[in-house]
Amino acid sequence: MLAVGPNGVGKTNLLESLHVATQGFSPRTRTDAQLNLVSAFHEAKLIDVDAKGKISDWKAMPWVTGGSAAIVLKDPNDATVSSQVKELLAKIAADPANGVDRVLDGDELHARGGYPTASFFVSMKPGWRTGYDLDGALLTKTKPGGTHGELPDVPDLRASFFLVGPGVPAAKDLGVIDMRNIAPTLAHEVGLELPSADGKNMLP
Repeated sequence: MLAVGPNGVGKTNLLESLHVATQGFSPRTRTDAQLNLVSAFHEAKLIDVDAKGKISDWKAMPWVTGGSAAIVLKDPNDATVSSQVKELLAKIAADPANGVDRVLDGDELHARGGYPTASFFVSMKPGWRTGYDLDGALLTKTKPGGTHGELPDVPDLRASFFLVGPGVPAAKDLGVIDMRNIAPTLAHEVGLELPSADGKNMLP
């Protein structure tokens, strides 16, 4: 690896090996069942469509992300719509056949650092994903495959980070790390700085 500092001086052989995984993968992410929240919201008149079947207006919309969905309100301050969505999600989640693991409200979701514009968050059980069809059955079977969007507190889906090179402590266990710390750590190891980074260097 070659790193060039502010003075243009290059340094080589600073890192021998680097591995950063984007996510873990386990049987939990293999899905063959789907919960179609968009059709449920359409049926509940939270989504309007025109004569051509296209969305013309909406009060609340699921942003589907594979194993979960963030629920966004057009007007986050609309208490009536918020209450309607809360009741709808509670009804769906109450039936074990629908595959919902849990529903987070906006406060808990934002405290976790996720989806600042969302008012609710729906997390699915292993084997389930969220759908986005405007019409159709609430529950459908899908072709088996992998997915994304699980909550970060699922241990099976933790990714891996390995770093080998001169000055890197051997066999050091960093534990569970914040991915925002990766860039500052790599910058430090090659003699650079990232003063505006949110994370911090994890190595001496």
